[in-house]
Amino acid sequence: VTIPPLDNFVRNVGGDHVGIVCLCTTQGPHHYQDNTQDAILLREADLFFAIGLSLDDKFADSIQIASHNPRLQYIKLGDKLRAGEDKRKEKLLLRFSSSPEQGHEEEHGHKHEHGDYDPHIWLGIPQAIALVEIIRDELKRVDPPHEADYDKNADQYIRKLQALHAYGKERLKDKKNRKIIAFHESLGYFAKSFDVEIAGVLEVTPGAEAGQAHLVKLAKECQEKDIRVIAVEPQYPTETSAKVLRDAMKDRDKEIVFVEIDPLETAEKQELKDDAKELKSVEWYDKKMRQALDNLAKGLP
Repeated sequence: VTIPPLDNFVRNVGGDHVGIVCLCTTQGPHHYQDNTQDAILLREADLFFAIGLSLDDKFADSIQIASHNPRLQYIKLGDKLRAGEDKRKEKLLLRFSSSPEQGHEEEHGHKHEHGDYDPHIWLGIPQAIALVEIIRDELKRVDPPHEADYDKNADQYIRKLQALHAYGKERLKDKKNRKIIAFHESLGYFAKSFDVEIAGVLEVTPGAEAGQAHLVKLAKECQEKDIRVIAVEPQYPTETSAKVLRDAMKDRDKEIVFVEIDPLETAEKQELKDDAKELKSVEWYDKKMRQALDNLAKGLP
């Protein structure tokens, strides 16, 4: 698999019948550089799950071609949602609401690095359930003797995802002001799942600093819309655009707090392995999502 959430979904559905390697651990899909070892790993693989939708395609396509594995089933899950026969699943995809905000593209000379669709599908609960269903069906296709186990495991995990959805709704139920500034365009599905409004985005492209004109516009938005929260990501430093915006609002006597919402694009390798004293690896996604919801519940006024 390319990213940690897919590791967790496959692990929960596949159980003891699958062996999993996650390529992106401490380095996320925006910056991952494939290597010869990746292609060697794929030579022994039966399935290769990626997101697609212009998130991990570039390096995943390269590895798949270099593997020279004729039996490998290469599954781009997001592309399956987009091109699938199930219109219910296709409707789960969100298009980016607009092109990069005026001034931002001019200052940095780039457009959004993704395609038309937001690829961060694992952060929405209905979308995560759809991914689990596709993973279940693909595992059944390549391993028919264990079909019943995959069905049972998927059903159990889907119920757990539904419980996570209910948990988030409950944690945020009393919050009247749900407007936030997101760090980059990764939280659309998360926001829709839990009725949060993304009022602005600091960085259209992760790691590319926002320009002055863009920050001035965001400061105006914060003032006019009473935005109190900036969602920050542990993968990127806060001593940059986020701090500049927060300090600018402090000068206007408006307190804004940082709330960490991990987009789950990276994970420490040990987090994806079972630890008898700490966390079972199958619980990683659930735990991280609950942490994000708890952080948001504490940060929202």
